[in-house]
Amino acid sequence: MSSYIDVDRLAAMVKAKRGERGLREIAKQIGEVSPSTLSRVENGKMTDMETFLRLCDWLKISPNELIKDAKDEEPPSISTPDAIALHLRADPKLDSTEARLLEKMFKAAYDQVVHDRKDDEE
Repeated sequence: MSSYIDVDRLAAMVKAKRGERGLREIAKQIGEVSPSTLSRVENGKMTDMETFLRLCDWLKISPNELIKDAKDEEPPSISTPDAIALHLRADPKLDSTEARLLEKMFKAAYDQVVHDRKDDEE
């Protein structure tokens, strides 16, 4: 079964929580998300998994709440590190700090393996 992120619902939730406050204020409150990135999200465009996960933290929701079944639709592709990050963030046994640390460790290991493989091929 395929699934994808419901970007329209995410955009609506971010807009609703932001209310009348400015993008800069909210970007600063969330941390490590720029006002322009927030604007793109509010316009239904996702940039990366890390932004999605930060927004879920800010919204105080599980990332799973924004995952939809694709059924007949073609879901957007998601990289392996992003898929792992999503699963880690959704794991109720991990707090958000632990999940982020594991994400960074996995991504670093994954990037190293990919880099080493490219070196071996050359």
